[in-house]
Amino acid sequence: MVKAAKELVKAMLEAKVNHVFGIPGGAILTVYDALYDVSDKIEVILFRHEQGAIHAADAYARVLRRPGVTIVTSGPGATNLFTGLANAYMDSSPVVAITGQVPTIMFGKDAFQETDMIGSTMTVTKFNILVRDAKKLAPAFKTAYKISIHGRPGPVLIDVPRDVQDRDVPEWNGEELEIPGLYKNIPEPDLTLVSMAIKLLLEAERPVILVGGGVYWSNATDEVLKLAEMLQIPIVTTLPGKNAVPNNHPLVMGPVGMHGRLEADAALANSDLVLALGTRFSDRTICNFKEFQKDRKIIHIDIDKSEIGKNVKPTIGIVSDVKKTLQLMLKLIPKAMVKNERFLNWLRNIRETFEKHVDKLGNKVPGFAPWKVLKTIRQVVPLDIIVTTGVGSHQMWCEIHWQVCMPGTFITSAGLGTMGFGLPAAIGAAFARPGKPVLDIDGDGSFLMTMQNLAVVREHDLPIIVVIFNNTALGLVKQWQTYIYSKRVIASEFRRNPDFTKLANAFNIEGVRPESYEELKISIEKAIRSREPIVIDVTLNTEYDVVVPWVKPGQWLIEAQQPTGLHINLTYS
Repeated sequence: MVKAAKELVKAMLEAKVNHVFGIPGGAILTVYDALYDVSDKIEVILFRHEQGAIHAADAYARVLRRPGVTIVTSGPGATNLFTGLANAYMDSSPVVAITGQVPTIMFGKDAFQETDMIGSTMTVTKFNILVRDAKKLAPAFKTAYKISIHGRPGPVLIDVPRDVQDRDVPEWNGEELEIPGLYKNIPEPDLTLVSMAIKLLLEAERPVILVGGGVYWSNATDEVLKLAEMLQIPIVTTLPGKNAVPNNHPLVMGPVGMHGRLEADAALANSDLVLALGTRFSDRTICNFKEFQKDRKIIHIDIDKSEIGKNVKPTIGIVSDVKKTLQLMLKLIPKAMVKNERFLNWLRNIRETFEKHVDKLGNKVPGFAPWKVLKTIRQVVPLDIIVTTGVGSHQMWCEIHWQVCMPGTFITSAGLGTMGFGLPAAIGAAFARPGKPVLDIDGDGSFLMTMQNLAVVREHDLPIIVVIFNNTALGLVKQWQTYIYSKRVIASEFRRNPDFTKLANAFNIEGVRPESYEELKISIEKAIRSREPIVIDVTLNTEYDVVVPWVKPGQWLIEAQQPTGLHINLTYS
C-alpha cells in the first residue's frame, strides 16, 4: 500500500509531465511532498501568484501542443486559478489544474480555506472532478490529462481533499476512470458535405479562407497553404489564427476584425464565399454579424459540433478535424488551377499602400511610434522567437504589425483578453523551449498586474526580453473614452507610474530606457547574445498611440477607421 499522492505523481510520470507550475499550501502539501521524491524528473516552478502559474501552464501547453500542469492549494490558491482557467477555456488550451481541498470530514462546515471549486469552475472547464475515493486519484489524473487534449483542447480541474491525498491505496496499475460517453468520437469528414463544399469553392469568384486557432491545434498549416496556393485564395486569420500560418506568405492578408489589417478586412468584406477553419466567429473578428451573413456562402469546418451555427449559420457545416478534412478536399479538388488575380492584386495593393503610409508616418513621429517599435524589433530577433503579449493597445499593435514567420510562435490572450498574461506566459514558453529567447511585448498596465513573477525569471535565469509599451494609461480604454465617450476620460490614465528600469533592478534584472530605435536594437541584440533577461521601457508618443485600423462596435469591416491621412476604398469593384 502507498499514499494516493504518490500514485498521482506516478500517473504524472507516466504522462511524461516534466514541469509543474504552482504554489504549495497546507491542503496540497502531501502532493508536493510526493513530488519531492521525483524532483529529478519533474521540476516544480514556484510562482509568486497562482494566476501567473496557470498562465505559464497555458503557454507551455500552446508551445508543446500537450497539457501544462499547475498545482495549488485550496481556498484563495484555488480561486486565483479561475481567470487562468477561463483564459485557457476561451482559447482552447489544454491545462490540467490540481487543487487542494479541505478534508472530507469538514465539507460544508465553512472550514478554513474551503471553497466549492467544482461548482465555481464548471463553466470554464471541459471536465472537473472532486476525488473522494483515494483509489481514483491516479485514474482521475490520467482521465483528465487525456480529456484536456482530446478533440478541442481545454482546461480540466481535479480537486483533491487533504485526507484523500494521505490515504493508503493499492499500487496503481494504469487504469483510468470509467465514465460512459466521456470521450466524444471525432467524426470522419463527411464525403458528401466535403464534395458539396468543393463545388461551392470552385464556383466562387472571390473566395477567402478564414483561419482560426483550430488550424494550429490540428497542425493543419501545410494543408491550408496547399489549398490556398492551388486555388489562389487569400487567407485571413482570427487573432488566435495569426499563430497558425506564416504571416509573410504572399497569400496571407493577416488578421481580420476590429483591429485587423485593412487588406484582411477588405478581403472578408468583399468575399462571396468564406471557408472558415477552426474558428468560433467571435464578435471581434466578424464585427457585424448581419452584414457578414449577407451575399456570401459560408463553409464552416470545426472539430466542435457546438460551434457550427452558434454565431453564424453556415451554408455547409462540417464537424471533423480540420487537417483530415482539408486532406480529403485536396485529394478531390481537380488539378486545374483556379485564379483570381485581379482580386488578389487589389488586396495586395491595399497592403502595399498601407505599409508605405505607416512607414512614412512612423518616420515623422517624434519619439517612439508603436508600430515602428515592432518593426524594429522584428529586424533583430530570430525568426523563430516566441512572442507573448499582455492585453491592451500593445496587443492590438502586435495583431496588426507583428509578423509571425513561423507558426506556433505567437501566444496571446485572445478570447478572454486577460491583462497580465504576457509575463507568466513568457515564463511558460521559456520552460517549454529551454535556452531559447522569449519576447514579452507588454503594456505598462498589463505588466503591473503580474510583474511580481520577474522573481521567477531571475530565479531560473530565463532569457526573457520584456518590452513595455509605456503609454501611462489603459490605452484601449482611454481610446474608447476619447472617441466613443466624447473625451470623458476617467480612471484610465496613470498619474504615477513606477520606474520600470529600477523595478527590474530590484529583481536583479537589467532595465533600460532607450532613447532611439538604434538603442532599442542594441539592447535587444545584447540580451539575445547574453541569454540574460532584460526589461526595456519604451516610452511611447501617446499622441500617436491610437490603434488603427479600428472597426468601432456595430460597424462593418469596410468602415474601418484608417491611419491619419490614409483613405483607401475598401469596397471591391
